[in-house]
Amino acid sequence: MRPTRWWVLLILAVVAGGVSYALTRTFYVDVQSPPVYAPLWLLLLGLALAYTASVTRARLSGRPGTKPINPIVVARLAALAKACSPVGALAFGAYAGFFVYVVQTSSPPARTDTRTAALGLGCSLVLAGAALLLERVCRVNRPPGENLPPAN
Repeated sequence: MRPTRWWVLLILAVVAGGVSYALTRTFYVDVQSPPVYAPLWLLLLGLALAYTASVTRARLSGRPGTKPINPIVVARLAALAKACSPVGALAFGAYAGFFVYVVQTSSPPARTDTRTAALGLGCSLVLAGAALLLERVCRVNRPPGENLPPAN
């Protein structure tokens, strides 16, 4: 499995932002505002991933008081992290597109939506960052002889 590339996350965020902005501009008046606390689920997942990265790093390094970790568990955690980083990027793009539209609108619901969108931006960044951190922790170091280029 290859590491997540930053440019893939950037493309996902830009596309989601464009779609979100277009949909918000078209349907903002007709659709109910998003729940104020909805972004907190992203934060909760991000904090859980960050905690898992911390525990996994300790177990992989063999710190005293920790049990060794099964390699299949590390592979599953890496897959979880690989799946969560695009979710964070998509959520960031969606909240960014929504934010760009509602910050230009002057109405009481738009002010509440602006706070919700700003909270969503922060929470989605926490999710994406924690997922990338967990993915990095789950990388396997190559043995010293494997870093050499192949002989011709």
